[in-house]
Amino acid sequence: MGFKNVSVIIEGRLFLGNIVSAQSTRSLTERRITHIVSVCQEQIPAEHPQSGIEHLRIAAHDSPYEDLLIWMPRACSFIDRALRAGGVVLVHGVHGLSRGAAIMAAYLMWSRRLRPAEALDMIRRTREQIWLNESFQYQLSLFESCGYAPSMEEGIYVRWRQNLNRQLQNRR
Repeated sequence: MGFKNVSVIIEGRLFLGNIVSAQSTRSLTERRITHIVSVCQEQIPAEHPQSGIEHLRIAAHDSPYEDLLIWMPRACSFIDRALRAGGVVLVHGVHGLSRGAAIMAAYLMWSRRLRPAEALDMIRRTREQIWLNESFQYQLSLFESCGYAPSMEEGIYVRWRQNLNRQLQNRR
């Protein structure tokens, strides 16, 4: 099986894809996408207000030093609001393998109270090519440990972030 541009996570409601799926007007129209979560630096046409698509950007790199954890509650709320309002959501990164999959897994964990492995298994049923970097996998475990609410005041998050900052300083 080759790599897919977009995969169905919840039929007709929630999709995980790559940058190509987010840039393709045809793909967005065919799936009736109303909301997009971009987990990358690259711009997409849907960011322009005239597109009519609501957009959340998480400007992140696929790096072991990237903090997706702090963004997970906001992304989960964005997706949840969209779905409750009858919207259709596309979550994407550049390749649809790591960053977007991590945010999708966070949403499934949060909304269905799944463990990280269960959420990733659910995604792999339709998008078997996902491959999160180790740090994002660990951040999913922390997301669960933080009660799905990491913040600058939450102890687990604060300790993890301090450790990450030390690692970055040591790298320089």
